[in-house]
Amino acid sequence: RSDVVVLCFSLANPNSLRHVKTMWYPEIKHFCPRTPIVLVGCQLDLRYADLEAVNRARRPLAKPIKPTDILPPERGHEVAKELGVPYYETSVVAQFGIKDVFDNAIRAALISRRHLQFWKSHLKKMQRPLLQAPFLPPKPPPPVIQVPDPPASRSWGPAALFCTPLCADVVFQLQGGQRVFAHRVYLATSCSKFYDLFTLEGPRGAGKEPAARTKSLDGERGALAEGARAPLRTSQSDDALRPAAGDGAAPSGGHDLSAWGRGFVSMRWELVADPVAGREKRMAVVCMDQRVQAEPFRAVLEYLYTGRLDQAREDLMQVATIAELLEVFDLRMMVANVLNKESFMNQEITKAFHVRRANRIKECLGKGVFADVVFRVDDGAVPAHKPLLIAGCDWMMAMFRGAFRESYAAEV
Repeated sequence: RSDVVVLCFSLANPNSLRHVKTMWYPEIKHFCPRTPIVLVGCQLDLRYADLEAVNRARRPLAKPIKPTDILPPERGHEVAKELGVPYYETSVVAQFGIKDVFDNAIRAALISRRHLQFWKSHLKKMQRPLLQAPFLPPKPPPPVIQVPDPPASRSWGPAALFCTPLCADVVFQLQGGQRVFAHRVYLATSCSKFYDLFTLEGPRGAGKEPAARTKSLDGERGALAEGARAPLRTSQSDDALRPAAGDGAAPSGGHDLSAWGRGFVSMRWELVADPVAGREKRMAVVCMDQRVQAEPFRAVLEYLYTGRLDQAREDLMQVATIAELLEVFDLRMMVANVLNKESFMNQEITKAFHVRRANRIKECLGKGVFADVVFRVDDGAVPAHKPLLIAGCDWMMAMFRGAFRESYAAEV
């Protein structure tokens, strides 16, 4: 003879709960009319589990569990209230509710003996089956957030900025009167020679640390020079590319560069009309050697902006010569690899170029070197560089390019 009957059903099978009312409860009452009954819903963990993973782990011929098969707790409470029995939910996987079932089944068995053993005082203090505390669902896995890449059509980038030199602050004067506008922050962070050039003299006496900066930025220049290939190597003492005696004289108020480096004649600061906006602004005017040709020189500058080399160019030798002249050794190595049919080696050079330039940009942002705009905020000022903002943000490009006061103001 049983003291208590625990009637179980599956929370993932509605038919099992239906059979509790139509089959099992009448059978128990027929054979054990005075025995207390405890209704228990099993497999509680399936209510919050990934059913697709559960179905994959089951037997091949097993019936898959659908989300509509999962019974809510209200369904079990309704049947238990209709039958007049306590109701509990359990999960062996989650180790939940098992102790509640055993403890309250014992309480139900002892309470049923009160009318038979009424003289026993400990039965009078026995509590009825208690309510079950709700189950705390497991913490769901964090969602996978995928940030889509910005559309290429809306992004300006350094290449477009070089083709349309908005907010340019340096102009290279070539032979024949040709001018090439550029941005100091892109050239200085991509090539140590240009950093030294722009820190020799500034519009307000800026840049008194070229020697110290050369030590921090020229660490890889020597290694690149040693790794360059012999057919394209030019001696540092070779005077073939030095300007003639009459070409080295600097204009009035300028800085003579003939003895400082090959390829450069002089640099001065003067008011130059912006090539895009048309307004005059103070720029660094760098006069180049007469042997610096326009198209190969543009290719070198474009590399300093983008880190890419057009391998289909027909003037790769001229590009390599100017790269050697301006001490852009990584570009010279890339040209050598192309000519030697070893273009696959340029991937590592390009990767190192972007990593090196990113670190130099961070250093310039931290020190405010070459900053051409200052953002005034509540707790101070933040120096920034218009070319970097324009190349990375369409909103900044519209603000500095459009007819806004901020486009020509030094502080925003």
